[in-house]
Amino acid sequence: MGASKRKQGKTQSVTTHKKPKLSEPKIKNKKSKNPVPPPRVVKSESEESEEGDEEDSDNSNEESDEEEEFRGIEDGDEDEEVNISDREKSKGSAGGASGSLKSKESHAEQKRLAAERKLAKPHGEIITRSKRIWERLRRTKLAPEERKKLIAELGQLIKGRVSDLVFKHDASRIVQSALKYGDKTTRANITAELKGNYVALAQSSYGKYLVVKILHYGTPENRKIVVQEFYGHVRKLIKHREAALVIEDAFREYATPEQRSALLQEFYGVEFAIFKDTSDKPSLKELLQKSPEKRAVIMKSLFDQIDGVTKKGATIFTILHKAMLEYILNTRPGTTETTEFIELVKEHVADIAFTKDGSQVVVRCMALGTAKDRKVMIKALKSEAISLARHEYGYLVLLSIFETVDDTVLVAKSLLPEFQKHLQELACDKYGRTPLLYPFSERHPRVVPRSAIAALEEVEKLRKSTSKKDPATRLSELRAHFSQPFLQCIAKNAGDLIRDSFGCQFITEVLLGSTGDKSPALHALASTAAGDPKTADGSDGPHVVNTAAVGRMYKTLVTGGHYSSKENKAIAITPPLGFHSLLWEQIRPHANAWATGTGSFVVVALLEAEGFPARQELVSVLNRKKLRKAAEDVGNKGSSVIMGILEKGGEVS
Repeated sequence: MGASKRKQGKTQSVTTHKKPKLSEPKIKNKKSKNPVPPPRVVKSESEESEEGDEEDSDNSNEESDEEEEFRGIEDGDEDEEVNISDREKSKGSAGGASGSLKSKESHAEQKRLAAERKLAKPHGEIITRSKRIWERLRRTKLAPEERKKLIAELGQLIKGRVSDLVFKHDASRIVQSALKYGDKTTRANITAELKGNYVALAQSSYGKYLVVKILHYGTPENRKIVVQEFYGHVRKLIKHREAALVIEDAFREYATPEQRSALLQEFYGVEFAIFKDTSDKPSLKELLQKSPEKRAVIMKSLFDQIDGVTKKGATIFTILHKAMLEYILNTRPGTTETTEFIELVKEHVADIAFTKDGSQVVVRCMALGTAKDRKVMIKALKSEAISLARHEYGYLVLLSIFETVDDTVLVAKSLLPEFQKHLQELACDKYGRTPLLYPFSERHPRVVPRSAIAALEEVEKLRKSTSKKDPATRLSELRAHFSQPFLQCIAKNAGDLIRDSFGCQFITEVLLGSTGDKSPALHALASTAAGDPKTADGSDGPHVVNTAAVGRMYKTLVTGGHYSSKENKAIAITPPLGFHSLLWEQIRPHANAWATGTGSFVVVALLEAEGFPARQELVSVLNRKKLRKAAEDVGNKGSSVIMGILEKGGEVS
């Protein structure tokens, strides 16, 4: 696809034969600094017409319909002459019939003249015949043999004339169909015929769709021909309204790593547009190491190109994001290079943050910017907080805000109200849970992916000269802001949250890491454990403890802290959580069912929990025979552990 709404910034490779789509860049109003909403997604005319395939499939071709209509008028002339006297007797009837006849005759004549004009144009007969073939090709219900025959005929019709047809809006659709349905030979012939025209086609309102079709359906050799023609023209094409979409699609979807490097090098200056280093895909850092004397010229050229594309409003393009990342990776912190770049991009971060490279750009701007710069960026990102949290790259931007912004009140006022609108949904989201839990778990791998941890460690190095507040104090203040809204969410939605594994993690991290009154949340959570786990709990589904995630959650909360592999025990929080007593009140009537079922390790946690006042009562109600049967016959490991604890303590039911 092209560059659609940034939230869908997502880069991904095409694995199926779907229609390539292009989207227009967001163009700014020259009279105002505010961006005009982006125009609708551009579709090729062939794509628009294909949406009506089902309706058109039952119709014959246009010329046949016209001929039948014309014959019908001629056949009815005699009846009109015979009954003319009758029509004269009824003036109203005569006027209507006569007017209708003249209208049909006039309409038929207009069609005839239009058809003659079309035939008189260059390649008129070829285009007319090709259109008839195209009308049949685009039907979804067409026998493979017939489609193959039509493609062969169409290939012969357009052979040697492709370059003359592709710049016409109607004929361009015909060539696109030949690319879509044709074999490798047909596609190779079309690609070869258009060689030398791809730069012009990319700038054409109709030709750009054909270029993308070749990239999409063509072989690597076909794509190589197209991409190489763009060499030396990228600086101009990326600023062109039509061609920019083609360059973006080529860079993001179809170009090889070597070709991407060659396209990007043109941002570094005219010299690199002419003489490219495509041997080992060199980064800007490597190029600067080879030629340090050219650093000033290269960096200025790169900045000017970024500035020019940004002013065009094309800030959603991935090739631009890659260029931005290369620039900021090679700037010197504290210099005008850095300050000018941040000044350029800080109001556009919402467009940049949704790609892999773009998110890294925003993260580094957060780390290197001043307090005022960060405030501007947070304001720009505020409306996109939910989308960022749920995005595979965007969530890292939110983590960088937590890591760098000293004004935690500003962060809470900007982001927390947005989070609260969709808190339960985010808590159960693969990516959305991470920024929510970060203030409570910090950089622990159970919440933050290791790739993100590495990026945050780099941020920590960069922020030393721009952030003054102690990191521990910053996260402590964020926890204080986030705790009560999150605890209220758990108290209100505990029954729904525990039915999702990520929801269980959200409950665990918040209850162990938050501050303030946790009683309502703990009572609500304990009440979800009521009932016999070996039977339905009164709802449509099984008992909640029958899922592994809920069992782990109960066990962790009962022990009062996360397990430490270094110390080989759970590290209880201070003050103690005290969840074990609340849970025991709910499961007491069904203790043996828990001990011999999927909740067996929860019972193990109760027996091992420090400060559990009802331990002896639990021991007294456990049935050794049932435990042994579960351990030996069913293979329940938790029941086996319970048996060991009872035997070690000498307690017998």
